[in-house]
Amino acid sequence: MLLAGCTSEPPMPPPAPLAELSGIHATGGIGVSALLPTVGPTLFDADRGPAATPPGYPGGDVRLDVVRVGKHVVLTVHPPYSRDAEPFEILEYTGTSSPPRSLGRAWSAGPDAGGEGVWLIRQDAPDDCRLEHDSLAAGELSHGQPASCRTRVRTETAHGLLITINAGAAESTDALIEPATGRTIRQSPRILGAAGDWMLLDGLTDLTLVNLRDNSSEKLSRPSIGAAPTVVPSREGTIWAVDFADSAYRHTNTQTRDIWLLRPDGPTWDHAPGMPYITEHLNHGGGFDWSDAGDLVLADGVLAAWHPGEPQWRLSAAALPQGSWSGFAVLP
Repeated sequence: MLLAGCTSEPPMPPPAPLAELSGIHATGGIGVSALLPTVGPTLFDADRGPAATPPGYPGGDVRLDVVRVGKHVVLTVHPPYSRDAEPFEILEYTGTSSPPRSLGRAWSAGPDAGGEGVWLIRQDAPDDCRLEHDSLAAGELSHGQPASCRTRVRTETAHGLLITINAGAAESTDALIEPATGRTIRQSPRILGAAGDWMLLDGLTDLTLVNLRDNSSEKLSRPSIGAAPTVVPSREGTIWAVDFADSAYRHTNTQTRDIWLLRPDGPTWDHAPGMPYITEHLNHGGGFDWSDAGDLVLADGVLAAWHPGEPQWRLSAAALPQGSWSGFAVLP
């Protein structure tokens, strides 16, 4: 009888999540201000708490979505019901004491590559929409190409505009297009993000990193188990924060967050400190963004800042306001 055995070590189990976000309370504070999309919205100082409620924003039963456009902030006003009969109001944040500037109505809005304008899905008639490029300073730059009213604009890079086709539907797909002509550069069931010369695709068991300079691609093993991650590239696009969040950890009601940094030029993965951890803020009161100083800023009960390479998060002294808001934009 011939017996055979394997002498290799079994794979290490994933680390158990910490009970909460850990870090230190910095002596001088963390020096971060953010615009929170509360019904208001709220200018929040991480070290002192709510600092102002800018005037002139819609109140009542609405929801705000916020996106940073370079050093600017644009908000979308959503009515409370899910099936909307008309496009949304798009507003530009203009300061703590001035009302917002209206950009009109659109089904979707996303930042352009220069950080000084937005791409919009405008509706001219029922079932008649187009892709329009607007400067935040000078207004409409191009009347644009015909587009489906169900297209969601995400972000523009030097290599094209990232969109979701049939957004909100089961048959949705993502594409990088040439906005001037509508030509498809790359299409995939799920494009997680695009920045600089890189694009990240989701797969069943792994990820694919695409070099947009020569259209070459490389398979990446997932560093963490979970659903499709949320990706937020740094302002320069050289480091990507990738959150492998899990809303049902080990098939329970426990929510966990697990943030890794991807450096596409390597490519290399680095684990953010204190990850994974248990949270209650995946769907409300949370989110993450990058500061102008290169800090990753995380909202989870408080604001926390971490500069890649530091050993731990720096936690704000002020607690974030409660509510159903989600996402935020770090201000310059």
